Amino acid sequence: MAHINHTAHRKGGHTPPEWLRIGAEISTLANAWAARYDLVAYVGPGAGGPAPACYSPALAEIEVNVTTAFGPHIKPEDIGTLTDRSTQYEYARACGAIRHEAYHARYSGWDMETASKDLKRDEFDALVLLEEGRIEAFGVKDDPTSRVFLRACAMDIVIGDAKEHLNEDASLRGLTNLVGLVYPRIFAGILDADEMADLTDLIEEALGFDLVESLCALIRKAQAHDMHTHIEPLYPVAREWARLVREATSESEEPGEPGEGGESGDEGEGEGDGPGKAPKFSDEEIKEIIAEALARMEDAAEEVAINNNDDLADQEQAEAWEGVVNERRAEADERKTHTNVASKVFARPREGGRSSGSRLHRTRAPLPSERAAAVQVARALDRAKYRERDVTETRSVLPPGRLRTRAMVQDAANRAQGRMTQVDMWQRKARKHTDEPTLTVGIMVDISGSMGSAMEPMATTAWVMSEAGYRVQAKTAMVYYGSAVFPTLKPGERQSEVRIYTAPDGTEKFDEAFCALDGSLNLLYGAGARLLVVVSDGCYTAPQIAAAKKWVKRCEEAGVGVLWLPFDHGHYAREILSVSSTASLVAGTMDPAAAAAEIGRAAAESMTKIGRRAG
Repeated sequence: MAHINHTAHRKGGHTPPEWLRIGAEISTLANAWAARYDLVAYVGPGAGGPAPACYSPALAEIEVNVTTAFGPHIKPEDIGTLTDRSTQYEYARACGAIRHEAYHARYSGWDMETASKDLKRDEFDALVLLEEGRIEAFGVKDDPTSRVFLRACAMDIVIGDAKEHLNEDASLRGLTNLVGLVYPRIFAGILDADEMADLTDLIEEALGFDLVESLCALIRKAQAHDMHTHIEPLYPVAREWARLVREATSESEEPGEPGEGGESGDEGEGEGDGPGKAPKFSDEEIKEIIAEALARMEDAAEEVAINNNDDLADQEQAEAWEGVVNERRAEADERKTHTNVASKVFARPREGGRSSGSRLHRTRAPLPSERAAAVQVARALDRAKYRERDVTETRSVLPPGRLRTRAMVQDAANRAQGRMTQVDMWQRKARKHTDEPTLTVGIMVDISGSMGSAMEPMATTAWVMSEAGYRVQAKTAMVYYGSAVFPTLKPGERQSEVRIYTAPDGTEKFDEAFCALDGSLNLLYGAGARLLVVVSDGCYTAPQIAAAKKWVKRCEEAGVGVLWLPFDHGHYAREILSVSSTASLVAGTMDPAAAAAEIGRAAAESMTKIGRRAG
């Protein structure tokens, strides 16, 4: 086969630099679909030969000819992130070719070199031919969603392999390979029998129904073989295939006598000499049959492509709906869990209680410098260039947007019937931005022992941020977390005094603290500008570091700005914030009142980054 490299030598050179990103994404996909981790991808114009893709077992390499797979005029920058499902549907043909080779890597675990020595040439060719349908059958069985992608490139493989065989052997023997290329895909549900009816009728007429039935029985045996690393049980099947083809075609290629299926045969034409025998045809008739078969393959390919466009659209829409349902279910479960946590936390007293050693050490009135700092931070928050966005889906007769294939077919039908009704064939999303959104601020303050020396500036910071939020009419809540989590500012309250707590706890329950804030403020799923302020050095246990990274990343994805104030060099905090490109850090200050401008700037910057990302 043109798309199987049985040697240990690559068919091309190296991936061009501009295609390295696509090559890395193809490698990721191929390993996922092959259930492996060692596959690498070589991509570029001409990579792997004329076929869209090629698999090299000896090199554990998927080679992708981007010109054939993606199209002659596609540039790497035109292709989105190939690991995104929507991009895979956009380039279904290429992804189908990659899937086919990945399934070879997954299911063709046997030694081809040994098999080639154990079998005669035509027997080994039969084994490889049967393997083509076997691996796709198992691929569809294990992942039914792969069907539409394999359909998108199925006829490319069929036509490419058929032309290769017929160029080498322009006889009925070459035509028998079509049975091994077409029927297995029909049995696997990749091709529909109705789509291939014209071609299969010609095949059965040319080879004889008995022979085709015998070959199909062998195909079913091959597709039932599930020992992917041991192919020896299929040796008898391959030998039988080769024997049937030899016996059936040995006499059929000799010109027959008049009346016996030869050139002048009328009644006898199309009839074999017995069960499994192909009818006799002259060389000229065989050429005509092959030409007709190729023509019918091209027609079938066009029909498959049209039908598969609808199948792709239906499956993509079904997956989108399923994704929405699952996402909303997960959202509902998460919000319920966080609401329950918030109910328990905000029902606790404003001290740690028995679970935490932290106590309210003293309270005092805010200093003039702290009041001034609150005003500065409030002004910075008010100037933050955050914008909400509304997404509206629109359809139009003309581009830009995404072509709706069903609407295109409907428009063609209207024109064919003389109707001048215009159909909106293009669909796109329009985004509208809203100024001055509402602001929600959640504040988390660490009261573990490592923060003991910073409790005074932490208390100042907590008051400054809560007062700034109050001044811009933000919905604000604050929790302290150590061995336990307890509230110091409930939603809707105003903190009139600076409250200084002790920090004797030996651990930090970051996860519970964030869940409580989210449950009370709806940070992750709310609307408007949302800001999470964390006052902590970030020196946590491994599970809490993982939780902190998880929620920081989720905040970025949900459009929540993150401001982290560690009061030290920020080493631990930087590690946590490494998962986010929008979070801001203010480190190295023990005087939050003096650093108010920097804190306000960082808070506004974090919200601005999130706004740009969302827009």
